[in-house]
Amino acid sequence: MAIIEAIATTYLEADAASVTFSSIPTTYEHLQVRGSHRTSAGTSGQPFYIELNATAGTGYSSHGMIGTDTTVSGQPQTGTAAIAIWDGTHGTLVNAADYATIIMDVMDYRNANKNTTVQLFMADAMTLSGASRVTFASGLWDDTAAITQIKFTPSSGNMVRGSEFTLYGLNSS
Repeated sequence: MAIIEAIATTYLEADAASVTFSSIPTTYEHLQVRGSHRTSAGTSGQPFYIELNATAGTGYSSHGMIGTDTTVSGQPQTGTAAIAIWDGTHGTLVNAADYATIIMDVMDYRNANKNTTVQLFMADAMTLSGASRVTFASGLWDDTAAITQIKFTPSSGNMVRGSEFTLYGLNSS
């Protein structure tokens, strides 16, 4: 039987440039982050960055598939400063109640014999424009260090009040 335990939750009472989980314990097999967020940026689409262990710079790769109402597109990125995914829930393009959801798995996050990989699913529905989007993505951090910190940052603007992220630890028994 799988055991899932909430480790920490961050709820934004005010806009913030990023959300960081630090001092992540090494007592679990896998990690999962579930979130509901939006940004203050007024653009139609922007990268949303995931940085591990406060390591910015090269060494990350990510790719994803984005499906909108009528189109599907790919999003490869290599050698970036963080794992990059596309976020569609932005300030002037959505109603104040529209938030995107994200579920991200970090498998074997403390295994020193392999690089760290993440897989994620993100979805948003923008009622103001009538558009919706779903993103399936994966990322690689070319490092074998145990993950002790995860940081989420939009490329422009801030995450707005009401955004919430919860970090979970998963064990198989």
